[in-house]
Amino acid sequence: MQKFNLIFLQSGKTLISQKQYSDWKEIQDDFQGYIASVGFNSIDEIKEYIQFDYKLTEEKAIKESNKIFKSNTDFVEVEL
Repeated sequence: MQKFNLIFLQSGKTLISQKQYSDWKEIQDDFQGYIASVGFNSIDEIKEYIQFDYKLTEEKAIKESNKIFKSNTDFVEVEL
């Protein structure tokens, strides 16, 4: 089980979730318009992934990946 999930929705939104899911089907049940998700063990892994895949600056990748720690919810939207 991954500690964090990057969740992609049909609306174009991308979310980071810290809710524990056993598989992608559970995530699909929680989010209408679910397309896909990628699991990570740490926020640093998410930062590296979005920085590389979305060509973000390191500063932007850190800002977006750390949004989950500033939230009182299980998920946050990130801007990629």
